[in-house]
Amino acid sequence: MKKIFTLLFLTNIFFNSHLYSQRIVDTRNLGLDTTGKSDVSSTLNNIIDSLSSAGGGTILIPSGKFLLENAIILQSFIHLKGVSESETIFFRKKDSKNWTDPKIQALITTNPSVKNEEISVEKISINGNFEKGQLSAKGGICLRNCTKSNINDVTTENTWHGVAFYDSKEQNTENSIENVSVFRAQGFTSKDNAGRPRGILVIGSGILVKNSKSSQSGTGFYAEGENITLLKNYAEYWFEDNGYYLIVNNLKVIDCRALGGDSPNTGFGSGFAIAYKQGALIENCLAENCSNYGFRIHVPQSNTKLINNQAVGCGNGFGIETASHPYPEISENLLFQKNIARNSGLHGFLFRQMKNARVLNNSAINGNQRGVTLSTRGAIAIKEYVSDSRFRGNLCFDNQLKTTQIFGLYNYSVDLIKSEDKKAKNIKIKHQSKSGIDIIQ
Repeated sequence: MKKIFTLLFLTNIFFNSHLYSQRIVDTRNLGLDTTGKSDVSSTLNNIIDSLSSAGGGTILIPSGKFLLENAIILQSFIHLKGVSESETIFFRKKDSKNWTDPKIQALITTNPSVKNEEISVEKISINGNFEKGQLSAKGGICLRNCTKSNINDVTTENTWHGVAFYDSKEQNTENSIENVSVFRAQGFTSKDNAGRPRGILVIGSGILVKNSKSSQSGTGFYAEGENITLLKNYAEYWFEDNGYYLIVNNLKVIDCRALGGDSPNTGFGSGFAIAYKQGALIENCLAENCSNYGFRIHVPQSNTKLINNQAVGCGNGFGIETASHPYPEISENLLFQKNIARNSGLHGFLFRQMKNARVLNNSAINGNQRGVTLSTRGAIAIKEYVSDSRFRGNLCFDNQLKTTQIFGLYNYSVDLIKSEDKKAKNIKIKHQSKSGIDIIQ
């Protein structure tokens, strides 16, 4: 009887000329359960089907709690809009048995077998009620094979991915995520670390992520593809991988922050991992209390600029990571300029497997907080396979009462690298530390 009423109501909407021109369905008029006691997914999917057949439209969701026993499947030109993140709340019951279909990957999603365009979700919150490490978890909002779509003013918690765009092969999707907060993207799709959760995930081309936050998620932000921009985002307390894991050609990351933990001893992973691709600008970003690197350039990432960033309380402030990509793979044409590494556990700056790089006007301050060994000497360390690079105008100093940064700039080719093949070649260094011993030539 309820389905008949819904269909009659929708028929009335679409044959009313004024409302039809607006194509807006205000679900307050449908008797949608706002108490969270009965499922609303069937009703909403019926509305979506009807709107889609009429060319699309907007579904207005009132204040309340809305139980989902199945996914909401959005279609092209459908706009799902709540009142606010604190007032319009979708949720899954913890003990629900209805979420076993692996093809359904989120509480709100799309059909990936068709191209979806101009979809929007805004002013709602989602609670997946998945525990940390729980298997067969579902995402909050995963919009698949979409273009010209956006997710705005949304909060998710206790999910697989919090919010995501993926599965589109278009050259420029024009998808965007803005003013989104993700808490505890922490469930997995399968065991053995497969399907690891990302707070905010974007895979594709031409995507913008702006003014968004990920907290206590497996990975804070994950981006893969090309022409992706991240502006004014914040990652904190991730527990898998990194705050930002970025595998992107033509990447921009500006005014973003990564907080690994409340202290250097409690942080995890790297703040920003920029890996394997070509063309990136990382500017005005801050990484704090990350146990591995503040900013990690992973070989063979090349044609990349890091300008005016800060790493505070990280294992290595800035550096080149070579794991799984041994020489002769290298990172080439890099610029490190006006960056600051402060209170690093090991090196402020670590360079290896690098060619045609410029390291200009950076500062390494109060490094080697974890102590100094043969392999951790140098606030700025130049290790194996560095060539055709310039180091100029950099500062190394320690202003602590009990100094820890014993060495300033350390060229390991002078006395610690014995193999001629591994020694630095054709590097130009103009440097004098304010404090600490320099080993240059």
